[in-house]
Amino acid sequence: MPSQQSNSYEPRQAEWNGISIDKWKPSDWKQWKPNAGKDEATKIEREYLRIKYAIAQANTALSIDRVKVKLKLTTAKSIGLQGTFPCKPGDVGKNGSSNKQYTISLGFSASDAGVKTAVAKARELDLLLMTKQFQWTPELLGKQAQKNALPHDTAKPISELIQEYEREFWKTHEKNRQGVRTWETHYLRHLKKLPQDVPLTQKALEQALEKVQPNTSARFYLAWQLKKFCDFCGVDGNKIIDSYTTPQPLPSLRKIPTDEEIIQGFGTIGTPLSPYASKDNLTQPEQWQWVYGMLATYGLRPHELFAIDLEAFTAPSNIFHLVTLNPNLTGGTKTGERTCGIPPLHPHWIELFDLKNVKFPYTGGTLNNKTAKIHIRFRTTHIGFKPYDLRHAYALRGHRLRIPIKTMADYMGHTVQEHTKTYQRWMNEDTNLEIYKEIVIQKVNTQEALKARVDELEIENAVLKAEIKTLRELVVKHQLGKLLS
Repeated sequence: MPSQQSNSYEPRQAEWNGISIDKWKPSDWKQWKPNAGKDEATKIEREYLRIKYAIAQANTALSIDRVKVKLKLTTAKSIGLQGTFPCKPGDVGKNGSSNKQYTISLGFSASDAGVKTAVAKARELDLLLMTKQFQWTPELLGKQAQKNALPHDTAKPISELIQEYEREFWKTHEKNRQGVRTWETHYLRHLKKLPQDVPLTQKALEQALEKVQPNTSARFYLAWQLKKFCDFCGVDGNKIIDSYTTPQPLPSLRKIPTDEEIIQGFGTIGTPLSPYASKDNLTQPEQWQWVYGMLATYGLRPHELFAIDLEAFTAPSNIFHLVTLNPNLTGGTKTGERTCGIPPLHPHWIELFDLKNVKFPYTGGTLNNKTAKIHIRFRTTHIGFKPYDLRHAYALRGHRLRIPIKTMADYMGHTVQEHTKTYQRWMNEDTNLEIYKEIVIQKVNTQEALKARVDELEIENAVLKAEIKTLRELVVKHQLGKLLS
């Protein structure tokens, strides 16, 4: 087949032995037309099946990782991404839904390199969907949509573009404490590194990226956010951003405190105040111990301490010592995701830490200030770990007690995916060894104990058999004596 014809050849129309190529099993691509030799059309058809098989394998791997965006072979030469996304501007989902399934064409070629690039983009879009940061950009809308969309005036100073970006952000986010924190932490913090009074140019992007050290999480997330900002502004900055992008560093492993260290820390956190400390508006040592005990026993986020329904907690009817949270007390936070009361995984800690005798800390100031004081107290008493480490310890405690992941996710107030991704990774070698000792070695010891007991019973059985034999002999002699007499 001449090269011009091979470029325009459509392999999806091919048939062999009455079987359409799209009904052929992609994993058997090598068996397609085995006797065709070096026929050019057959090569194209086999390559089509091979890429189709590679896409199926990639989608299986994405499903295992719970990534909801998948790859789709849109034509014989291109790969698109398919998934459920927020509706495009002016579009409406089925039955008025705000979401709709779309196939997004981004120009990925039907090749091994195209599959790898498409997988990376699928994971990126899934992360945006999961964190509720997804937005339709000119790149995602496609060429036709870009022509119809109103272009952003990139001659505007960056400060004005950020204001427009923020207005777009609030269209898809609730304006509460959590939403404000998301905007300031994940968006504005990075965008402030750009020069504010100049247009968005490659030079401005370089200036921002050079402010952050390479091979750090800060550089990784800055590049990620700048890409999103450029997409929103209709500026092609990917090339310059990619040249500065470094891989995301692996998170440092925390030293999760053991139960013994947590009990010891209860005494440390109650260190008496300095005699020179002001007696006005101060949280006393016994109050700090109550705070510590609640965080340790229930795995709460520090700010959730101020959302506890204390009346329900101390009620005599609360025989299982459950903690319920009122998210309205914290201005809208992740506490709203709790679907059940939170139980103590070590019920005896209720009495050990005297938690039903509520000693609530001083509640003056903003929620951020009150939460910050907890972190400061942990640091100044040199307790050896942070408040959030008690939450990680609660998660690992549930793992050791073999509580199902879905149940633990409900207790901790987040999704199963987040629970697995966030908390299981902190299981260091010591924790794994400890769990191994608890589960495997204990099982082996139990088996050895049972074997020893079986041996003892066998010996006892042999002794009893010997005694029975002796008794039988005596009975026989006695009966013979009677007969002879």
